[in-house]
Amino acid sequence: MVSQKSKNLARFFYLPRNAWILTSTSAVWSVGSAMANPYQTLYFSALGASSLTIGLLIGYGTAITVISTLIGGYIADTWGRKQVVIVFSWASVFASFVYFLINSTNLIIVPLTIASVSSIYNPAFNSIMMDSIEPADRIRGFSVFNAINTFPSVFAPTFGGILMNYLGVYQGIKFAYLGSAIFGVIAVSIRTRELEETHIVNRDPSLEKYSIWYYIKNSLSSGVRAIKDSAPIVRRLLVYVTLAGIGTGLTSPYVSLYVVNQLKISPISYSLVVDLAGVSTVSLLLGVVVLIQRMGAKRSTLIASVAAPVSNIMFAQAKTMDELLEWGVTGAVATALQTPSLATMEAEAIPKSERGKILAMFSIFPAIVSLPSSVAAGYLYSLSPVSPFVVSLLPFAGAAIILSSA
Repeated sequence: MVSQKSKNLARFFYLPRNAWILTSTSAVWSVGSAMANPYQTLYFSALGASSLTIGLLIGYGTAITVISTLIGGYIADTWGRKQVVIVFSWASVFASFVYFLINSTNLIIVPLTIASVSSIYNPAFNSIMMDSIEPADRIRGFSVFNAINTFPSVFAPTFGGILMNYLGVYQGIKFAYLGSAIFGVIAVSIRTRELEETHIVNRDPSLEKYSIWYYIKNSLSSGVRAIKDSAPIVRRLLVYVTLAGIGTGLTSPYVSLYVVNQLKISPISYSLVVDLAGVSTVSLLLGVVVLIQRMGAKRSTLIASVAAPVSNIMFAQAKTMDELLEWGVTGAVATALQTPSLATMEAEAIPKSERGKILAMFSIFPAIVSLPSSVAAGYLYSLSPVSPFVVSLLPFAGAAIILSSA
């Protein structure tokens, strides 16, 4: 006989079918991707790219991501969600295979382009999640999604670290990308078979005759119009994520390079920091649901936005493994509070018929500003490796101020 405790646990982890398909396949895929993704810039460096070239590559990838996400948001609302998710999930898997095959700096642009174009499915993916989870259940639902999605990959970065430790940085990350591709094939095969459409539209055949530039222009104009016609809270949230995007562009591409090359901490030791941050995030995602429900999504997001600059201060001052661990845990707290809270605020504010277009704006605005940020960070890093992390305090603090006035 099933106990009441088991029933409560099952109820807590319950997700609607489509949400569960996306959650479970993302979790399987993340086992492989988490072996490689934290070390992408290390891989670029091992292939011979300078810090400035890495910044330019990240900027290029961001530019392609912006265009792809823009088109993806338009297609998600006018063509439907499922097919976009399936086709471009496979494109992302293919990009991992190409990363495994390349052997020079000049070839990085090939898988980088494919991976960036595959971002076209992100608005449709997020729209399906929001379509599937009932409004009253979003904080718990998004917390469960992120916890389950993250948990299998908690220790995967260590496998990437082990591969680098025994095979060297170049060969180690190369085979980590192979692992990402293999797990991606498994996950996307299931996704292809099981995912169902949540937004059926009458597709206009005449649209198929237009060029890609038509879709870019139409996607941008319809997205801007949707933002303009939306509630004020949507526009404030857009400013918030845009400022946070500047801070992220300044920091995220250079974390692994700084830790390994400047602090002289081994890849496997750094992977333990990433693992601990992952464990902390999963535990907190499951543990703070009631707290977030009591505080409200806005207050939880605000606390997380304050934690972001604090975390960067800790990173900039870190010199030892213990200090890096403190940084990792602080970042985990911010992630656990912000992820379900921000998604809930967005879902509550954005009407279903406009979700693809507006969610695309929420992706591309941070991406647009992170493009020059990542290039500037490459220049700053070449002057003083710690400087990008210090400069990032300004946009992160600005984001917190904007959110507090929303």
